[in-house]
Amino acid sequence: MINDTFDNSKPLITPKDAYDSHGIKKIEKKTNTCIVCFFKGLEDEILNKYEHEVVAFSGTANGIINVYYLKDLNVLFYMSPVCAPAAVATLEEIAYITDAKNFIVFGSCGLLVDAAKDKLIIPIKAYRDEGTSYHYKEASEFIDIKNCDVIEKVCIDNNIEYTKGFTWTTDAIYMETKNKINERRDKGCLCVEMEVSALEAVCDFRGYNLYSYLFSGDILADEWDRADLGKEAEHKKQLSSFDVAIMLLKELK
Repeated sequence: MINDTFDNSKPLITPKDAYDSHGIKKIEKKTNTCIVCFFKGLEDEILNKYEHEVVAFSGTANGIINVYYLKDLNVLFYMSPVCAPAAVATLEEIAYITDAKNFIVFGSCGLLVDAAKDKLIIPIKAYRDEGTSYHYKEASEFIDIKNCDVIEKVCIDNNIEYTKGFTWTTDAIYMETKNKINERRDKGCLCVEMEVSALEAVCDFRGYNLYSYLFSGDILADEWDRADLGKEAEHKKQLSSFDVAIMLLKELK
């Protein structure tokens, strides 16, 4: 059962094994911080805006995920695949190959309450409705998001409108049923997404720092409201979220 999944014995395969078996060496360390997004359009815009070089990659059967060094910002940057298992496996590999320890990760979420609309959302706990986190941390209903106070400070210092609360991390985007939505809302969840609880679990387990925040996308109330999905308004939120990442960089330094 998933409650019995956590096992701290030695894994059979590690990122080091995977890379060493292909003769891929760790890169010369550039920085210990990495910004992570989930949007191809944003990745393209950032790469057009900032001088960069490809310094590493995560290889998958679906293709290569490049890791860029943004020279102007002195930070690593990559676009993560969506959903907990893929996002965690990619982070594991990139953390190994680059020696990054701090991961600033932002993405969109579906809103369960209208009050969070158009605000930066800072998760303080994540409901663990996915499988990946249970391999990295003992079973529990919620996982604490450790660095939420750092993000809140950045928002306060820069007059960014925000709200904080619980998020619901799920593996099954097409099984966000009305009953589940009502149950998660009753537990205090403001929104739903697919990675936060798992990313926090792997970072806790490996001793990394996760700085995770969200912006509102569609609205999941009585009916589905697509809201900003795929529109110019969503792209503006993506750019604003990257600006917050730059502010966090300054705070971490």
